Amino acid sequence: MELTRRQTLGLAAAAVAGTTVAASPAATAAAAHPDRWVRDTLRRMTLEQKVGQLFVCYAYGPTAATADARNTSLYGVATPAEVVAKYHLGGVIYFTWTDSVRTPEQIAGLSNGLQAASLANTGVPLQIGTDQEYGSVVRVGPPATQFPGGMALGATRSPAFARSAGAIAGRELKALGITTDFAPDADVNVNPLNPVIGVRSVSSDPALVAQLVSAQVKGYQRDGGIVSTAKHFPGHGDTATDSHTGIPVIDHTREEWTRIDMPPFQAAIRTGIRSIMTAHIVVPALDPSGDPATLSRPILTGVLRQQLGFDGVVITDSLGMQGVRDKYGDAEIPLRALEAGVDQLLMPVDPGLAYNSVLNAVRGGRISEARIDESVTRILQLKYDTGLVERPYVDVSRIGKIVGTPANYAEAQQIADRSTTLLRNDADLLPLSPAPRKILVTGYGPAALATALQGRGATTVVKDTGTTPTDAKIADALAAAGTVDLTVVLTNKAWDTTVTDKLAKQQKLVNGLLATGSPVVVVPVRDPYDVAYFDAPQTALVTYGSTVVSMEALAKVLYGEIAPTGKLPVSIPDGSQILYPFGHGLTFDPRDTRLTVASYNIHAGAGEDNVFDLDRTAQALKALDADIIGLQEVDVHWDKRSNWLDTIADLAAKLGMYPAFAPIYDFDPPAAGQPRRQYGVGVLSRFPIVRSENHPITRLSTQDPNPVPAPAPGFLEVEVDVRGRRLHVYCTHLDYRGDPTVRRMQVADTVRILAEDPSADLQILVGDFNAEAQAAELGGLWTRLTDSWAVAAQTIGGPFTYPAVAANKRIDFVTVGAGLTVRRAEVPAEVPIAEAASDHRPMIADLSFRS
Repeated sequence: MELTRRQTLGLAAAAVAGTTVAASPAATAAAAHPDRWVRDTLRRMTLEQKVGQLFVCYAYGPTAATADARNTSLYGVATPAEVVAKYHLGGVIYFTWTDSVRTPEQIAGLSNGLQAASLANTGVPLQIGTDQEYGSVVRVGPPATQFPGGMALGATRSPAFARSAGAIAGRELKALGITTDFAPDADVNVNPLNPVIGVRSVSSDPALVAQLVSAQVKGYQRDGGIVSTAKHFPGHGDTATDSHTGIPVIDHTREEWTRIDMPPFQAAIRTGIRSIMTAHIVVPALDPSGDPATLSRPILTGVLRQQLGFDGVVITDSLGMQGVRDKYGDAEIPLRALEAGVDQLLMPVDPGLAYNSVLNAVRGGRISEARIDESVTRILQLKYDTGLVERPYVDVSRIGKIVGTPANYAEAQQIADRSTTLLRNDADLLPLSPAPRKILVTGYGPAALATALQGRGATTVVKDTGTTPTDAKIADALAAAGTVDLTVVLTNKAWDTTVTDKLAKQQKLVNGLLATGSPVVVVPVRDPYDVAYFDAPQTALVTYGSTVVSMEALAKVLYGEIAPTGKLPVSIPDGSQILYPFGHGLTFDPRDTRLTVASYNIHAGAGEDNVFDLDRTAQALKALDADIIGLQEVDVHWDKRSNWLDTIADLAAKLGMYPAFAPIYDFDPPAAGQPRRQYGVGVLSRFPIVRSENHPITRLSTQDPNPVPAPAPGFLEVEVDVRGRRLHVYCTHLDYRGDPTVRRMQVADTVRILAEDPSADLQILVGDFNAEAQAAELGGLWTRLTDSWAVAAQTIGGPFTYPAVAANKRIDFVTVGAGLTVRRAEVPAEVPIAEAASDHRPMIADLSFRS
């Protein structure tokens, strides 16, 4: 049960946590007559206490009783409790850098301690706030639920998600004693070069921003029970200047402001928002004086109060920001803000100077006490309406039941899943097959994604290069890219070469990776605009945030566990052109599981020298980027031409794949102590091999000086598990001499062996035949299997391997059984024989099956 205000004032928060206390008569009376409580409280307050209610400040320290020299320097007193009491503060704001938000229990204890100090001083509870926008602006970290931010919500297009995120955030913050969230961001980000808003905004579309902001406000206030604060009025979305460091000028006409910037704030007001934060921006169309909106009576009173009808609490953005300090001194700023229509003054640079400036302005007659009473009345009403008067304390023992629960994180994950946006998939790389693979994860903050990929069986190489990669880190990442199957590079504001990445090193990293020609997935994990600054990546997604749930959602999309459903909430320009329009977002069917299968005759000769070269062959196989590779003419300890290597085992080790081998010929060792000489077929698989078998098939045995057809081994079957489906891969290499009679027998054997598999299992046949594809004796096999030649025949080079002695020397193929679809099949471009790993060319097929 939450604690009531009936407690011994000044009692330490730890002592009251978990205690049930009955409501006091005063609180009960206030509950019956809220207006009376506000009037009575205002009547008994001194001027000093009233002025204190106008200020929302920070204090250093994890508990109310923690002495901190930074407090002494700024306020003249040591502890947060003393800061609250000295200036009769109306509110406190929490930050990480003030040591206010270490753990949920610590935050709640601090809140209780500060409330006790405030009640002991003025009898009025504190308004405790923080900036918990989520996404790129977060103060309370895990275990509190970490939601995707505003633009991610925009990508979902879902008011229901926006409301549920606000509701959960509100309940969790309230459990920690935080009664106000300075969220949501109601700016319309129409400027891709906006350095301070960006993904904090829902969208560049005013209607979408208005719709989702309204839903967020309902979640925070109606469902979560805290104060929601829309910011930054009158709209910070079209600026290339950060108001922390300068004073932005918004050149919208009155009509443009009405059409673009106003709708979200108007929607929030209609929804009943209790607080709005001002922006330190100049909008000449609304106020030609050159004053920032925070100090502008035409904007705050004329537009916000009178035109839009807002009668809630108006709070400034931080008064320490340069955008509000450029024109006036720190003693003048709070006075002009109050005269403009502000109620609460947030974080003045010199709190004592600001407090005394307001106090003296009232005593000297510049500002009337009635004007102070007007703002204090709004503030007191806000505190009463949110339940602070009745229950100023929180029960620390209940935090675990409210904050960061599995159900809350499941909702955050669902939102992230729906927000991930696939911008480009030109190489048809996605979704990846579920096969384990080696992946380089590099760029900004790759650890969370690497963990998610590892959970899917990937081996990850992690190279964190941050937002300003050094040349050494770039070189290290490029070198690592050459050792893996896939690279995923994450970027954060790579477009911003003014502040974030002045030397454009993120762009250099990404473009260097793209230039390798290896598969690369580019993912801006903050502003989607990054993608326009790279050399046209073929595969690109946007997550709008880098939280754990966003990286888990990215991993799900990469592996095809879910379909990408996010739609761009902004357009992405490339100079004067639109690279990706508003609403763009590709998708695929997650029920389709992908597989890439190759057939490759590695031959004894690796190029013209006719000597096997392990590194050259491994490089050629790696370039195929296949999940399963069927190999023909595999030597195992076959004298000088293979350097006595166990070819299949050594290739598997280099590629990080699982091997299987079936000998056709198995000879005694040439000398005692040496291994047996074997020659046959093999399979390399990214999937673990469940079972393998070497089937006999009719052959002309070259071990007999007068060969006759007879059963002989060398027809390899490998069985793997792919998302619960059994996949049988058969690999064959048939006799060098072409004999239609023998081939008919071999086809009959093949069809018979294939027929032994359960009907629900999947089948793939790879290998080579010494015949033309149209040979009559192959007909039974091609009709038994769904023929992939129809696709391959349209590929330049056709299905034959080259160079060849004759057109019917070899046909390398990949062909599939029922349940598998051939999405694409090709013979890769011919490599000059001096550089090739074989004097044959592979066949590659991109396959899928429906889960």
